[in-house]
Amino acid sequence: MKYYAVITQNEKEIFTSWEACKEYMSGKKGIHYKGFSTLEEAKAFLNPTQEEVSFDLPTAYIDGSYDAKTGRYSFGGVLIIDGVCKKFQKKYEPDIYSDARNVAGEIKGAGYIINYAINHGIKELNIIYDYIGIEKWYTGEWAANSLIAKSYVEFKEQVKNQIVVHFIKVKSHTNNTYNDMADQLAKNALGI
Repeated sequence: MKYYAVITQNEKEIFTSWEACKEYMSGKKGIHYKGFSTLEEAKAFLNPTQEEVSFDLPTAYIDGSYDAKTGRYSFGGVLIIDGVCKKFQKKYEPDIYSDARNVAGEIKGAGYIINYAINHGIKELNIIYDYIGIEKWYTGEWAANSLIAKSYVEFKEQVKNQIVVHFIKVKSHTNNTYNDMADQLAKNALGI
């Protein structure tokens, strides 16, 4: 028997029929699904256990922002290395990635921080984010269809042998000090 696990924004379901799975997913957006040979694997997909992450590693928080009036996007980032907090922010003028809005900024921010780490001899890094695509495109769990996602996957292929990246998701706007700081840095970069 085959099991199909589906995650939407608000629901998690397991199906034993591909037809029922397809019908359930029809018309829904933001779906993440996968087929499994055992029920246990499907349940683990829906409820992953948090990877053991060492906060002794350099840890980065990233966030993106977008200005609908100008088409500019940005990222803010905070990188903590040995207790020292480094702040980053960058604004991008409208370009081929602008249609991805703040996601373009988040992806550019992830790439910027990863490059910074590599250039400073860091071999392992935590990235804490609030938009799941930052992890899913990098790890190949999501297909890269947009231009910015394809660019991100190409970047990952270039750096994958130089650094190990651990991803940790946090909810946005939940008073996480460094995530909120990254969010504010991204807004500041755009002057909003």
